[in-house]
Amino acid sequence: MQLDPVTIQILWNRLITIVDEAATGLMRTAYTPSVKEYHDFCCALFDVNAQMLSHSTVTTAGFLGIVPEVMRNFLKHNPPETLKPGDSLITNDPWIASGHLIDVSIASPIFYRDRIVGYSLCIVHHLDMGGRMSTLESKDMYEEGLKIPILKLFDGGVLNETIYEFMRANIRVPDKILGDIRAQLVANNVCTKGLQLLLEEYDLDGLEELGAEVIDRTESSLRKKIMALPDGSYRNDVILPKIPGCDEKIEIKTLVTIEGDEVTIDYSGSSGEVGAAVNCSYNMTRSYTSYPIKLALDPEVPNNDGGLRPIKVIAPEGTIVNSRPPAATWGRTMISHLYPEIVFAAMEKMMPEGVLASNGGSPANEVYLHGQQSDGRSFMAIAQHSGGFGASSVYDGYSCLCFPNNTRNIPIEVTENEARMYYFKKELLQDSSGPGRNRGGLGQEVGFCILDGGNEKASDVASSVRLSGRTEDGEFPVFGRMGGGNGRGSGMWVNNESVEHGVYRLLSPGDRVRFIISGGGGYGSPLERDPERVLADVEQGYISLEMAEKDYGVVIDPELWIVDEGATQKLRKEGQ
Repeated sequence: MQLDPVTIQILWNRLITIVDEAATGLMRTAYTPSVKEYHDFCCALFDVNAQMLSHSTVTTAGFLGIVPEVMRNFLKHNPPETLKPGDSLITNDPWIASGHLIDVSIASPIFYRDRIVGYSLCIVHHLDMGGRMSTLESKDMYEEGLKIPILKLFDGGVLNETIYEFMRANIRVPDKILGDIRAQLVANNVCTKGLQLLLEEYDLDGLEELGAEVIDRTESSLRKKIMALPDGSYRNDVILPKIPGCDEKIEIKTLVTIEGDEVTIDYSGSSGEVGAAVNCSYNMTRSYTSYPIKLALDPEVPNNDGGLRPIKVIAPEGTIVNSRPPAATWGRTMISHLYPEIVFAAMEKMMPEGVLASNGGSPANEVYLHGQQSDGRSFMAIAQHSGGFGASSVYDGYSCLCFPNNTRNIPIEVTENEARMYYFKKELLQDSSGPGRNRGGLGQEVGFCILDGGNEKASDVASSVRLSGRTEDGEFPVFGRMGGGNGRGSGMWVNNESVEHGVYRLLSPGDRVRFIISGGGGYGSPLERDPERVLADVEQGYISLEMAEKDYGVVIDPELWIVDEGATQKLRKEGQ
C-alpha cells in the first residue's frame, strides 16, 4: 500500500499504542508494586532488523537508550534463523542488558505469514534476584544475586522449567517474582497480537518501509535541533558525594561537543571502577546520557532508534562509566541518575534557557525492606520517595517528582500492606526548595516504624534506605541555575541517631527510621520573583516568612498577610 503522510502518522501512532497496551497488560497482571505502582519497566517494539520503532510512554526513562542494544545482544546469541513461533529469550546479565541483576529482559520474535516481522521486548526491575539485598556495600557481582545468561525461557511455546526452578531456589519471594516474569510474557504477547492485527488491517507484509520512515523522521528532527546550536566543546567535571562502601572520591569528567548535526559526550578521564555497588555498564551510561540531550532539544518527537543516532557517547572501558565484569552494579543509579544534570550543566553554556536546575531526587531515593511475616513467609517491599524537581526558565519545579527515573511514588498504604511497617510521617518539607525567579520543587520528610507483630512473634526486618546524600553545601549539591539557589535538605536517622544511607541493616520491632530528601534547585535570581508569588508560597506553607525575607527580599505583614511593598523594594535594592 501507499504510505502517504496521513497514513504514516496513523500507523506511527498505532505502533506507540501497541506498546502502551502491552504496558497496560503488564501492570494489570503483575504481582508486585514495583511494576503496578512504581512503573519501573519498559515495553518496546522492533522491526525485523532489531531497530526500535516504539517505546511505551509509561516507562522508566533510563531504558530508552538501553533497549535497542539489549535486543541486538539477544539476536547475536540467537540469530533470527534459529527462532520459531512461541520462543522467548531471557537474561539479566548487566553488561548484555540494563546494568544490574534485578533488571530482567525478555524478548520474543513476532511472526506473521510464516516469517519474523519484528520483536517485542519487556524489561522489568524485579524486587529480588537473590544475593545481598539492596546495598551499596557489595564488592562484586557475585554478592548481588543470580545471573541468568541469554537462554530460551520458552522454546516453541514450551516452558524451560529448569530456569524457573533455579530462580525459585535463589530468590526470597519466588511466587511474586515469577508472577512478574509471567506478566512480562503477557506484555510481549500483547505486542505480538497488536502488530499482527495492524499488518492484517492494512495488508502489510512487514514494517520495513514504515519503520524506516518513522525512524528517519525522528532522527531528522533531532539533527535539525542540534544544527541550531553553536559548534563547540563544553566541559563539566564534578566530584560526587561520598558513597557508602567506597573510600575513594568519584570524579566524572564530561566533555560535550557539538559539531554540525551531531553531539558527542566524552567521559574520558573519569574515575576507574570502584569496590562498591555503583559501577555502570556502558548501556546504562549511554541511555542516561542520551536522554537529557533529547529532552532538552526535541522532547515532543516519539522515541525510537532515530533519537539515538545523532548522539555519540565515549566511555572508556574499566571506568565507573563503563565497568567490566564482575564489578558490582546494583546501585548503578547512584551514578547514572546524575548524568542528566552533569550534561545539563555543560549545555547551560550553549542554551541556558533549555536546561533544568538540579533535582533533589537524583539519584532516586528508595527504601527496601524484607523479612518474615508471622506465618513464616518472606516478604519484600520497595518504596520510592522523590525529592523536588529542578526549576526551569519557565516553570517552578514540581514537588516530589522522580527525575530522571520517571517512576511514580508508591502510595504509603501499598507499602504498609506489603511489609511489616507503618508510616508515622510523610510531608512536604518547608523551605527545602532552591530559591529563584522560579523556585525548585519541595523535598519531603518521611518516617516509618517497624511493627512489633502484636500478639505474634516479632522478628527483625532487614532494610536499606538509599538516599541521594546531597546537601546544600556539599561537594555536589542540588545546584540552582542562572543565579538560582541550591535545593536544601538530606539526612537519615534511626531512633534519632544519624546514620549512613545505602547500608544494609537490621531493624528491630519498634525501630523508627526518618529521612529527609532535598528540594530542587531554583532558576534565576530569587530577587526577580514576583512578590505576590512569594506571598502565595508562604500562604501555602511552602516557604516560611523568614525565607521569604532572607532569600527573596520580600517583607510580608504577618497580621494582614500582604506584601509590604516599600520594605520589599528597599530590601531588594540592598540585596542587588
